[in-house]
Amino acid sequence: MPQLYIFIASLLAIVVIVVRRNWIFEHVKRAQFDKEVTQKVKELQKERVKEASDERFKESYLKEQSKKKYDVSEFKTIYRKAEMAMAKKQWNEAKKLLIQSLTLTRDELPVSIRLAAVYMESGDLKRAEELYKRLSEMDPKNPDIYENMGKIYAKWKQYKDAVASYVLAIEIDEKDEKKWVALGRLYFLLMRPSLSAECFRRAAELRPRDTATIFLLAESCRDAEDYENALFAYERILTMEPYNEKAREGAQDVRIRMNELEKALSR
Repeated sequence: MPQLYIFIASLLAIVVIVVRRNWIFEHVKRAQFDKEVTQKVKELQKERVKEASDERFKESYLKEQSKKKYDVSEFKTIYRKAEMAMAKKQWNEAKKLLIQSLTLTRDELPVSIRLAAVYMESGDLKRAEELYKRLSEMDPKNPDIYENMGKIYAKWKQYKDAVASYVLAIEIDEKDEKKWVALGRLYFLLMRPSLSAECFRRAAELRPRDTATIFLLAESCRDAEDYENALFAYERILTMEPYNEKAREGAQDVRIRMNELEKALSR
């Protein structure tokens, strides 16, 4: 009987310890959760204050801009000179004139787009990137902005950033086969032949008689070991260009690979 009492007492002690430990754990967990929530609330409050401040600054800026005298004639004269400088590839002169134009216009978007393009053409990629980032906030539905950002990142060999920019461009304008081809080339550089092939397929659908794009599709399908579609693409080229030696050689190579694969599977 005493042993039973000892056992019950021990069991009760264990229960008390477990309950207390759980209570402490829950208390700590709840305290941590409350702390995280409080921190998040403070961050959101700071963001709201900043947004309100930014909005007041924007309103103030627009109000100030509306007071400025807008000389249309002077703006057109300087902007025309900037376009002439761009046509002659006089990039430094074009930059100077476009920046001057920005001080004379209320609609800075088209001028800034031209200025970003001049930065790109002149090789000033860092300034071009910075300006395109700002333009993406001003005109978020403009696919050319994201495309040009993609070109900049590709030149810097930041291929993942380039892919992200081209994906944004294509989400807005999926009917531009050049964007699909550029994205396909980037996936090829990242050694993702299946994704590359899908991009070239979409481009080929938009330009069904463009043998250069179909050839890229065939090569990507071959690299992805999608031999049936690779052969179909090569043969499609040959129906349009019967004497295309590269397509003929590619088709022959794919047939050999298909035969080798079939033999390996039949063993």
